[in-house]
Amino acid sequence: MQGPAATRDELSAMTPRFNFFFRWFAKRFFGEISLDDATVARLRALEQAGSVVYVMRYASRLDYFLFNWLFLRHGLRLSSFANGIHFDYYQPLYRALGARWRAWLERRRLLRAGGRLSEGERDRVRAQLDAGSSLFVFLRTERLRSWLRGRRHVARAERSDLDLLAETVGAAWDGASQLAVVPIALFWRKGPRNERRFLNLAYGAPTRPSDFAKVTSFLVNYHNLAVKVGEPIDLTGFARERRAEGAAAVVRKVRRSLLVFLYREEKVVEGPTLRPRHKVQEEVLGDPRMRAAMEARAAERGRSVEATRAEAEKIFREIAASMNSTFLAVLNFVITPLFRRLFVAIDTSGLEKVAEYAKRHPIVLVPSHRSYFDFLLLSWLFYAHHLVPPHIAARENMGFGPFGFIFRRAGAFFLRRSFDDPLYKEVFRAYVSYLVREGFTQEFFIEGTRSRTGRTMAPKLGMLAWDVEGFLASQRRDLFFVPIAITYERLIEEGAMIEELAGAAKKEESMLGLVRARKVLRRRWGSAHLSFGEPISLGDAIGERRARFAAEASEQDEADKRRFVEDLGNRLVERINAATVANATAVAACAFLGETRRGLLRHELTRRMQEIVDLLRLQDARLTPALLRDQPDFDDAIAFLLRSDLVHATPDPRGEILHYDDGKRRVLDLYRNGILHFLAPPSFLARRLLAGGASQDQLRDDLRFWLDFFHHELFTPRALVLAAHFEAYLDYFERLEVVERQDGHWRASEKGAAYLRRLAMQTRGLVEVYAAAFSSALAESELGAGRRLTRRAADAFSRAELLGEVKAAEVSNQATFQGALDELVRRRVLVRERPAGARESVYKRGPAFDELAGLAERLAAALVGG
Repeated sequence: MQGPAATRDELSAMTPRFNFFFRWFAKRFFGEISLDDATVARLRALEQAGSVVYVMRYASRLDYFLFNWLFLRHGLRLSSFANGIHFDYYQPLYRALGARWRAWLERRRLLRAGGRLSEGERDRVRAQLDAGSSLFVFLRTERLRSWLRGRRHVARAERSDLDLLAETVGAAWDGASQLAVVPIALFWRKGPRNERRFLNLAYGAPTRPSDFAKVTSFLVNYHNLAVKVGEPIDLTGFARERRAEGAAAVVRKVRRSLLVFLYREEKVVEGPTLRPRHKVQEEVLGDPRMRAAMEARAAERGRSVEATRAEAEKIFREIAASMNSTFLAVLNFVITPLFRRLFVAIDTSGLEKVAEYAKRHPIVLVPSHRSYFDFLLLSWLFYAHHLVPPHIAARENMGFGPFGFIFRRAGAFFLRRSFDDPLYKEVFRAYVSYLVREGFTQEFFIEGTRSRTGRTMAPKLGMLAWDVEGFLASQRRDLFFVPIAITYERLIEEGAMIEELAGAAKKEESMLGLVRARKVLRRRWGSAHLSFGEPISLGDAIGERRARFAAEASEQDEADKRRFVEDLGNRLVERINAATVANATAVAACAFLGETRRGLLRHELTRRMQEIVDLLRLQDARLTPALLRDQPDFDDAIAFLLRSDLVHATPDPRGEILHYDDGKRRVLDLYRNGILHFLAPPSFLARRLLAGGASQDQLRDDLRFWLDFFHHELFTPRALVLAAHFEAYLDYFERLEVVERQDGHWRASEKGAAYLRRLAMQTRGLVEVYAAAFSSALAESELGAGRRLTRRAADAFSRAELLGEVKAAEVSNQATFQGALDELVRRRVLVRERPAGARESVYKRGPAFDELAGLAERLAAALVGG
């Protein structure tokens, strides 16, 4: 669709038909590029209402050519004018010659009449807008040669470009027709941009990129194209509302709105400019606190400041990332086919919202940690979606062999396990502050290490505290923490994790280990899902306390800041859990472990899986697309379990029996734990209902106790559960007829006892482990080292298993026994100390030790009947 022929600019209007070469070029390179349906519908609606002015930062024939092709493909109105470019030779030859002739005649007529060429250009723009046409306005059309000819020529070119925008505003100011301005950003490449001092030919340069630079970049990167169409500005309404301010003020505001959009789009794709590493080092070591730390170190050790600075520089090189766009492109080339081989699908949810946050403020990604593939998946995902990949905080053990060199150039910066060295601590603090100050996207694993149990672990607050410190020291208005739940249908490291849970030592990373790991390529590991939770605004969370926290005026302020960081860490972990996506493996594991037997008939398994899915949906938990499609028969899920050797099938006259080997109970528990935080509240409620009748207030108080007691194992949001879900659970149980209510008391119905027992089984293992640990601690006259205490608790658990008192032995592991001791420390039942020079902490009786007997009794009572 073309604009009115009478108003078309002969030299710059889009063409309805290309010549042979450009038609071949478009089919060859633009064939897979298109606009999404929502964008096309929005642009068509704007065309029907009136004129549409598309605005881009730089004049570019290649970009204009692409949009000519896209507008033809989608049936959108072609542009009748574009400033700063000639486009006539993209047409067939005879049309191009005719356009040149008519343009020459018009130019001669204008000059004879005593007019200026720029005036004729403005007149054409006004005529096209009055006729309801579409056109392109480029905010920068000056070329490099304009700069070489001097500032006066540059100023004239910039003024001419601004005049066209003013003419557009003038048309909206004077006319009655509708006029919309649509900002557009186009990216031919991915990844961050390196700092260049001279002849920067990419985006961000002071002049438009040369045609040679654009075509070269296009031929290398055309597969990476991203088209960002912004929200339209209703210029007619905008001018009407601000008429009192004057046309000049409206022009400035419109230009600013356009530049803000373009800046934000460029920011989220390219991020801050990557500076040379030596310049980053100078800035980090030039930090005032850093200089003071070096001077203190020099005085303490009797060395020169220069020698201490050399030591600090060495530490900086040990820590700092060296992100490189070329390495990112190479890694993407290698990793993409690897992921296609390993995973059936990689699904995401919530990424679009994160991209919108990243346009306005820096973000810190806070993912769960289940696999070594976590950070690769996130960086790959961001790169694939034209988002700048994060700088990743990684333990120094990930810097092994050549992979340290590769990971560092992919954005990893490394930290030691210990921060005992004050100079190292100060260099690391200054480096993180630099990342926050410059606005780089960051990523760190708040659990500190991979969870071996499948449950989200208590937050390690080191990196979180550094980011909060960096924010307080900066002038940034906000910093967003983005919780991310990463789930896998099967974990590639599953075997090693189960061995560690059974007591085997952790295997250190090495080249040999990775070479041996090539066997993982022989299998497919199901799907992976990355779910982005609701971000937390650090600015809003701190609020009016920011100045007080930054000043550190008193010990009380410092204590308040530590409590704030701890609370923020817990909120992030809760949001990670809330964002968790339930997959088929986790649901099937819950179904199997809800029984004490090892096998189920197929129809029993599908019914049990549906029960779990219904409970998850009751809480608005996210489910994988595959799981949603697979209801109610779950054929695909069961087929995957069989292919993965998690379960086996045995024929029987009553139907197919699906069963697992006894050694697989730990494996099933690993996957169940990924969604246990969703099932724990109804599980605790079911256990109390099985114990006998109780009023609604008694049930609520009992649930509140267990959610608080196991909070650091489950990180279930207690306030939300009690306020929004508690009554929903009871209502749901009543609809299923598994409970009955008499005289204001709730109890299990005869029909519902089996259902409630299956539900209570989901958390029974946790209760059993804590009961063994508490009883063992109560029986010890001398507590001693933590490893000794957990070993004694494990022995007590094993004896209870021999007597048939344990029904969920799969939960027994070092991590859960340690969690029980940590809970006793939090309750001040025990006190943990580390003597000078000791390798591990020792435990002593705390001021609340007398409460231990009551806690042990309550745990034991909870196991009766449930």
